[in-house]
Amino acid sequence: MTTANQAPAAATHGWVDAWRNAFEAAAADPVMLLTGERLLDRADMGQVHINPGTAQATLTMPNAARPHQPCLTIRPLPSPEWERVYQTIAATGEHADVIAAGRLPDALSDPANADVIRIAPAPGDITFTCSCRPDPGICPHTAAVGYRVAQHVRANPGVLLTLRGGSIKELRTMLRESTPTATESAALPEQARTGIDAHQAFGRFTTRPTRPRTTRARTTPTSLLDGLRSDPPTPAPTVHSLRLLTRNAAARASEILAGRPHPAGDDPVQDAARLLADPAHRAHLEHAAEQLGLSTLQMRDLALAHEYGGAAGVEVALWPLAADAEVLAHAEAAIQPHRPAPLASLVSQDNQLTDAAARIQLRLGSNGLWYPFTDWHGTWRPAPGPSGDPAAAYKAARRTLRDR
Repeated sequence: MTTANQAPAAATHGWVDAWRNAFEAAAADPVMLLTGERLLDRADMGQVHINPGTAQATLTMPNAARPHQPCLTIRPLPSPEWERVYQTIAATGEHADVIAAGRLPDALSDPANADVIRIAPAPGDITFTCSCRPDPGICPHTAAVGYRVAQHVRANPGVLLTLRGGSIKELRTMLRESTPTATESAALPEQARTGIDAHQAFGRFTTRPTRPRTTRARTTPTSLLDGLRSDPPTPAPTVHSLRLLTRNAAARASEILAGRPHPAGDDPVQDAARLLADPAHRAHLEHAAEQLGLSTLQMRDLALAHEYGGAAGVEVALWPLAADAEVLAHAEAAIQPHRPAPLASLVSQDNQLTDAAARIQLRLGSNGLWYPFTDWHGTWRPAPGPSGDPAAAYKAARRTLRDR
């Protein structure tokens, strides 16, 4: 079993990104993920027990009578695959000193550097179970465990080897056995030290096992950034920041080439919401909120608004807009059959229809779409499912409340 107390002092970024990307993609529910992050501060979580194939903990909610038992199950790699990974890493000897010191180089988080065996799990390798629900699936408690595992990985990336059924100790042993000592090197025959003749070398080349071309193709960096393993000198941005900027530029270029509308303004709040809608940028959420004078909760809600509805979704989340009274009356009539309390009051103001009894609000965007919001502890949080049909947007809000 691995705990954070066994971690070496060095921190890591590549392995944390690999884990978070896989874990968040497996969850596929931004609301649950954000709620789980908050639980790290609000709930009482015991030690995360990390064993081959599982990461589990006991989590007690504030004022709860009994704790929850969230568990993440990660598919281990079979032993033959681990042998191949160990042998491939040991054969290069490139990272021997770092691994001998008990650390796992970030360079190995790229599957291409481990002979196309993925050490970090893929999204399909991760499943979620918890005592709070009868069937497997993401919940706030398992999301909290996933983010706590990320904290452990940052301190000790060997945690990922344990989860996948491997061992940093076995890797160090393999490296030690494959590296000749100074005495052994001196005892080698003269021919071994000076080389072999051309006929023997050519014979070895023609009889060596062949591998698929795709195996070699993935080991070559596809860009200058892929080849960087350390930050450039200050005041240049870090490699992590350069990758985020490149990813953002590529995403914007793809949207423009695809003919999708692109905001022409330079509003910093909308731009921050657009960037933070991407999971790769979420580590900067608190800093962005501080720079813009917003709370972390407000910044997260705006990121959700962009994720669910793009720039128009952020617009309706930020400001009330003018709306035609006839359009609002038509929307009232459309959602009436779907209201759980049809006799409760329905408030119409600006571009907003509020059904307080149902904890639902619809907001009409400048693009003609209705954007659903649900009550979250006294604030209106964006929900997925904007639609030109107000009834469809209302039903999307009800689904969000049921699934919460």
